[in-house]
Amino acid sequence: MRHHARRLLYGGARLASLSLCLGLLGSIAWAQNGAIRGTVFYQASPDAKPEPRPGVEIIILRQDIKGRLTTKTDKKGGYFYTVQAFGTYVVVAHGPGLKYQVKPPARIVSAEPVTIDITVTPGDGTLPPDAQLLAEAKEGGTPEAPAAPPEMTAEEKEAETKLKAERERIEKENERARNINDKLRVLMEAGNAAFNRKDFETAANEYRKALELDENQPGFLGNLASATLEIAVRRYNAKQRDEAKQAFRESGDAAARAVALNDAQPAEKRDPVYRSKAAEAYRFLAELYADTEAGEKAGRLYSELADIQTDQKKRQEMKVRAGDSYRFAGKFKQADEFYRAVLQEDANNILAMNGLALSLLSADPELLDPNKAGEAVALFEMVAAKAPDANLRQAAQNNAEYIRTTAKEIVRPKPARKKN
Repeated sequence: MRHHARRLLYGGARLASLSLCLGLLGSIAWAQNGAIRGTVFYQASPDAKPEPRPGVEIIILRQDIKGRLTTKTDKKGGYFYTVQAFGTYVVVAHGPGLKYQVKPPARIVSAEPVTIDITVTPGDGTLPPDAQLLAEAKEGGTPEAPAAPPEMTAEEKEAETKLKAERERIEKENERARNINDKLRVLMEAGNAAFNRKDFETAANEYRKALELDENQPGFLGNLASATLEIAVRRYNAKQRDEAKQAFRESGDAAARAVALNDAQPAEKRDPVYRSKAAEAYRFLAELYADTEAGEKAGRLYSELADIQTDQKKRQEMKVRAGDSYRFAGKFKQADEFYRAVLQEDANNILAMNGLALSLLSADPELLDPNKAGEAVALFEMVAAKAPDANLRQAAQNNAEYIRTTAKEIVRPKPARKKN
């Protein structure tokens, strides 16, 4: 579940009051995080000893529902990846010059990481479609049994002794890495538990500690963004405005870092939840603190979210939010473009009408342009007549009356909008 803070504010010439609510902020979606970890070894020939292999691509396929995650082994051949939900996963290792390896399905039912070690061998680097990989996993995965090495010579035994000592050294290093992974798991569990009991300060601190150990985990960054957004709303409602601004900023920046990491994946594999978190925090900064830079960031993020929507109503909602963000930033031209684009698709979109009217009024607060004043009045009157929300109807009616009684001259344009 995503975490939202909704502000019930119907703007006019001036902002009289602000009320923030957490109605849509349910329990955190990250509470069912699990993890998969392991080490990938490379065996150059049947008589060679496997060695940890860095840079091997790890593909994590969700077996019970469609899903695909990727990561790479570190310089010690290890990997660790947090998954956002319990379920059945298939791990695949492959890379240039390697024969891909498919492991049997692994069931994740708790926060305890599942360990899956893999040995890869030379190959042509090809990788079949995901459907074939999942089918091979059901059949037990790719065989990894190499032929037994031949009897070693004296020189080889000496080399083997040295290699054993090197392996022991590497294993100690791997153990230290596993200890870090164990710490990440503990911090994840502690942070999620604190979030679920609404102790957001403690949750944020646990997520920060985890990011000190590994700053490139988008899941922890997303969790931190959710916790600090909750903190920001609480502080704002408690009239701790400076502290709230700092928390809104931390939330937006954490989510933006998660977006950057997530965007390293191909477009079809990106998770839009991080983009939504960043857009929401930046929008609050623009709306509550007149932060132009944050408003422009939120506008761009909402525009990107609109581009990936397949549902028309959801796409229109994202465009209206983009318009709102630019309006809060004082970028009225960009705001108007988004509102008008929505009204071209749906001439009865109440939020686009109201947003455009507020943008026209904000762009010309002295009501010097009769055309803008006339269009704003016409839009406010339509909102007052059609809005299902009584507060929005009343605010629109008040705004229309304000323009009619204040503007020296009103010329009502007849905009050619596409009708349903």
